[in-house]
Amino acid sequence: MDMRGASSRSCSGCGTDLSRYNPSGLCASCRRSSPKLSANFWASDAMREALGRWDVGALVLAYRRHTGVSQSAVAALVSIDQSEVSRLERGRKTVRDRRQVMTWTRALGVPDAMVPDLPIGEEIKGSESVVASLAGPHTYAINAPVPSARLEDLDLLVIELQQQDNQFGGDALIAAAERRLHEIVAVRSAGGTVHEKPLQNAVAQLAQMVGWLSLDAGRPAESRRNLTTALYAAHISEDPGLASSVLGYMSLTALYHGSPVEALALARTAYDSSSATGRTSAMLATRMARALAENGQKAETRAMLRVAEGAFGRTGAQSDSPVWLAYFDEGELLAQQGTCLMKSGALEEARACLGGALEYLRASGTQNLRDQVHYLIRLADIGLMAGDLDESCAQAARALTLNEQISSTRMTKNITDFMTKLRLHGSTRPVQQLLGRVAESGITR
Repeated sequence: MDMRGASSRSCSGCGTDLSRYNPSGLCASCRRSSPKLSANFWASDAMREALGRWDVGALVLAYRRHTGVSQSAVAALVSIDQSEVSRLERGRKTVRDRRQVMTWTRALGVPDAMVPDLPIGEEIKGSESVVASLAGPHTYAINAPVPSARLEDLDLLVIELQQQDNQFGGDALIAAAERRLHEIVAVRSAGGTVHEKPLQNAVAQLAQMVGWLSLDAGRPAESRRNLTTALYAAHISEDPGLASSVLGYMSLTALYHGSPVEALALARTAYDSSSATGRTSAMLATRMARALAENGQKAETRAMLRVAEGAFGRTGAQSDSPVWLAYFDEGELLAQQGTCLMKSGALEEARACLGGALEYLRASGTQNLRDQVHYLIRLADIGLMAGDLDESCAQAARALTLNEQISSTRMTKNITDFMTKLRLHGSTRPVQQLLGRVAESGITR
């Protein structure tokens, strides 16, 4: 018997009849296709403040402005009338029941870990940032709860470490992040009150992040050690997707330190051993593509980039992705594509992808200074490879300016390596001017 017509309701997205058992105003297909924003968007200062206040109206308004959807479409996500959405956005209505707040945030794609138990003003202690800047971009302190606190708070720690790393680089974060990791490992070793597998999973996520920060800070031995810890903990927690991700980071470590064959073996193991789909599969495919490109396998690189793009295009809601993958958004995918294409000699395609990654950062409202430096130096390399010295020097100059505001040994090395190549063209005026500026900054000393 067909029950669809018995409800006398239709999908506000496509008009198809809805089952009486469907509590939403959208059919399953339209719910899956509703636009989602990345965790990095929700981790911005403005959105974190709105989440801290449980300001559903501000969240909805920001969501609509960045996705272009109507109030009616948003209303359908939670089965209310469009007029209620209007009242929320105008501040005429507030939500003070956490279950209702979670209904909204999940519909919009906000990671659960970013929603506080109580709004600001009703908590015992203020909801300050997990990673807070103390004295400008080069000094931070981690104010996360003590290791015996909720594991959800550690999820938020990982998200904010990702955000601050993308913004300022790993050098300034690594000491405090390592300290927090050691505290959590100590709780695990002492037989803490948290169940074994969830705690092991928290260790794996944070150790992976600390391993990456170590890599960005130019500490390869520490990176390998932390990633080995992450791999062990991921296996103990029975999270194969996270274990594959750790292997992917190990592959990047090998790439950055001149072992492309080892990098390919690690990336292939990560990709082949994972049954993940969607965003995780796309990320692992980019790791494979990077290693293939470094090994000169151009056709295989392009094939894997197509796999990554296809998997990313089929991804579901951002909130369904694991916390440790919150950084992997459209901008990151474009940047990885651009890097792989550059390594393969497809310079114009690479330029378009890296330019797209920079545009994505601007459109999303996130500065991510470290990422900008990275993309700009890649573009400077492309200009140099194409023989366009004016363009190359212009991009490098922009990178130099931003690099003064971050603390990343890896980015400084990238700039230094670029300048070494640029010196071969030292007789031209734009190159001489740029080299003079570099000499004044002392960056290559």
